[in-house]
Amino acid sequence: GDAEAVRVGSLFSGIGGFDLGLERAGMRVAWQVENDQACNRVLARHWPDVPRYGDVNDVRGSELPSVDLICGGFPCQDISVAGRRAGLAGARSGLWWQFHRLLAEVCPAVCIIENVPGLLSSNEGRDMGTILSALGELGYGWAYRVLDAQWFGVAQRRERVFIVGCLGNSARAAQILFEPESSAGD
Repeated sequence: GDAEAVRVGSLFSGIGGFDLGLERAGMRVAWQVENDQACNRVLARHWPDVPRYGDVNDVRGSELPSVDLICGGFPCQDISVAGRRAGLAGARSGLWWQFHRLLAEVCPAVCIIENVPGLLSSNEGRDMGTILSALGELGYGWAYRVLDAQWFGVAQRRERVFIVGCLGNSARAAQILFEPESSAGD
């Protein structure tokens, strides 16, 4: 790969949807963290040379190859409107704090966090506030936006919240999320 490419660390990789999108944008996946074995088999097939780590709770920033960007959608079962809405206190969505810990340990210039729109209303909005203030405490300026897959040529509605954090720079975060739309489909 290109030595100048942005290096990406992928948390809660799933089957690598985020990773694939960032690769298509010219970035290079440096490592993946995914606990599900079926997902790991898919990741191994598509990224045979990328180091993979299992349980996010056991991963230490000091053991990870250096990256410029960390991305991931932490588990949303406790946040989605379909769930019982335990919010960030829930065992699954509480994995946000592992994401946060690794951001603090690795200090990438950029982070991209994805979740269900229920995050905006979870715990009367306090969960979203908790995440944004935690990013701020780590020195990240942030912007967030709800995007729908159908706006990008996918034949289904699939809304997700994207939060972009840039170390020390909320204006840059907003630029990334609110780039001028130029495609005819918008």
